[in-house]
Amino acid sequence: MPTTAELVALIAEPSESLSIEHKSWLDLSERHSQATLAKAVIALSNHGGGIVVFGMRGDDAVAGLQSLPRPDAIGRYRQDDVNAAVNRFAEPRVHCSLLFARHPNTNVEHAFVVVPGDEHVPVMSRRDHAGVISAQRCYMRKPGPQSEEPFTAQEWRSILDRCVRSGRDDMLEAIRIIVQGRAGVTPDDARLEQVVDFTSRAISRWNELTENLPSDDAGKMPLGRYELTFDLQNVPNVATLANLRDRMAAAGQTRHTGWGPFVTLHREPLTPYARERCIEAWLGAPDVERYQRTPAHCDFWQANLDGQFFLMRGFDEDGVQSRPAGTLFDVTLPIWRVGEAMLYVARFARALDDNASITLRATYRGLGDRTLTSWNGRRAIFDNRRCRDDEAVIQTQASAVEFEENLVEVMHPMLIPLYERFDFFELSAQMVAEELAEMRANRF
Repeated sequence: MPTTAELVALIAEPSESLSIEHKSWLDLSERHSQATLAKAVIALSNHGGGIVVFGMRGDDAVAGLQSLPRPDAIGRYRQDDVNAAVNRFAEPRVHCSLLFARHPNTNVEHAFVVVPGDEHVPVMSRRDHAGVISAQRCYMRKPGPQSEEPFTAQEWRSILDRCVRSGRDDMLEAIRIIVQGRAGVTPDDARLEQVVDFTSRAISRWNELTENLPSDDAGKMPLGRYELTFDLQNVPNVATLANLRDRMAAAGQTRHTGWGPFVTLHREPLTPYARERCIEAWLGAPDVERYQRTPAHCDFWQANLDGQFFLMRGFDEDGVQSRPAGTLFDVTLPIWRVGEAMLYVARFARALDDNASITLRATYRGLGDRTLTSWNGRRAIFDNRRCRDDEAVIQTQASAVEFEENLVEVMHPMLIPLYERFDFFELSAQMVAEELAEMRANRF
């Protein structure tokens, strides 16, 4: 489920994508509005999930999407009303979640309908409403973005492939419960040497960029950070940086959180740029007007023509105003953040060759005296488990197929040494599986 910060980002810096649809306020007591919402939800469900954002609409092409207050005639939405409206038209039934968040500037409360994407069959409409939706039609998301019927074989294939994958994930989860397997191996010394060398050069470059920032600036991630370095083998070379950029954009089409790995922003000086044999982005540049500039939103990343990826990010925990920075370590975030990055790189690699092998080395810095917690209350953490080490390095090597299809088995043994730093906390495979399932169900 998306966090409040992720929801606020959708209205503070709105940009529509295939998994996000912004709509003006709809009166869900009216059939026309019910049909409009149902069509959007059906299309998003067939896309693999997404979010409908209410109260963001504008006719001014220059100003873009604007925050609009809910009309007095329209009452505050209720989840039962949302699902009743959707399932008047949808077959099979789709159970959506309803969340709310306020715009940071207008203080307008917006509604968010979170659409799941775990159906094993395509979702279709079961009745007509003139000019909006037609019976026995299957809708999908298309560039624009817009919700339309699939017309080509490729469009139908994308819907059916998603349904097959959803069924396969359930089957693998059932097998996983019976037999807790492992995947991934310890990287060999030669590959680790390449990874460490690339990591060192990337950090040196980041030090150059942040040299003139104050020591306590969020862009310097002063209290802690993590670094993820990926190295791809058994893949053909990417010939040009433009081709690398396009392949990264394709891999980034699937987003499970609002601030995913290798974030691409489209305004200077935050937009990625070409540098030597790599694409580089630094999101910590000072004096840039933006909604959030916390350590967790000042990423630095590189990707090069040799199939190497580096991502540095500060801890989300250090940007929570109600909690003292530098003291907490959330029990679920490493699973979500590392897991999403692994899936991103696996998609990139498999687009080049299904036989791709991936080495991952992750370094966590600034762990000393942090206490394990669950900042959203989803996990019960007791005993004030504290970390005495300041740094932890974890690593694994597996195929791109294993990254995608056996992610729990790859991640669980890799993460155990990190969690053990917190007074021998025992990370269970079940918790990794549950959190990854929750993360993969999200679409942004």
